Amino acid sequence: MNDHLSNSKESIHTVTTFQEARLQHSENLRQNIVHAAAALLQEHGPEAVTVRRVAERMECSTKIIYNLFGKKEGLAKYLYLEGCTLLSQSFEAVPQQASYQQHFRALALAYWNFGMTQSSFYQLMFGGSFAEFKPDAESLEGTATALKQLTNLVEAAKGQGLLREDDSLLAIQMIWAPLHGVIHLYLGGHIESEEAARRLYDHTLSMIVQSLFETDM
Repeated sequence: MNDHLSNSKESIHTVTTFQEARLQHSENLRQNIVHAAAALLQEHGPEAVTVRRVAERMECSTKIIYNLFGKKEGLAKYLYLEGCTLLSQSFEAVPQQASYQQHFRALALAYWNFGMTQSSFYQLMFGGSFAEFKPDAESLEGTATALKQLTNLVEAAKGQGLLREDDSLLAIQMIWAPLHGVIHLYLGGHIESEEAARRLYDHTLSMIVQSLFETDM
C-alpha cells in the first residue's frame, strides 16, 4: 500500500497543467516555424523569408505567425539566434590544439566554413540582409555566446603572456573585423572566386597571428 501511495505522489508531480501544455505547444510551434523560415532562408535567400511564404510552408494561417512573433522583425530575431546557435556549435566542434596559434587558426577555419556553408545565416547576422531588423540586447548576447570559444582563447593566451594586446575586447575586434571583411566582400561579389577569397583569408589570418600572438610552440 505504501508503494501505491508513493507511486501516486510521483504521478501527481508529473501532471502537466493545461497552461504548461499550452506553453509547451506554443514553444514547439515556434521552433517549427523558425525551422521552416530557416529552410527558406538557406534555399532562397533573405528575400524569400516573408510571413506569407513561411505560413505556406507550414500550412498554417499568417495570423498564427503574427501571434507568435509579431511582425517579420520578430521572426528575423529568432533566425538570428538560430544562426548564433549554429555558429556556436561550429566553434564547439573544434578540437583542442597543441598551441594557442593552432587553436586560433582552427577556430578561424570554422568561422570561414560557417560563412560558406551557412551564408544566408551569416548575411542575416553580420551582413544586414534583413534591413528592417536591428539586433537587440538579447541578439547581441547570442552573438557573444557564439563567439565564446574565441573569447576564451584570447583570455587564456593573455593569461599566459602570449597575447600582445592588453585589451581583450580590442584583440577580439582586431581578429573579427578583418576576417569578417574578407567573407563579407566575397559574399557580396567583390572577390572573383571562393579560391581567391580563401587565399586572402589565409593571408589575413597569418597577419593577425603575427601581430597578436607570441609563439607558444
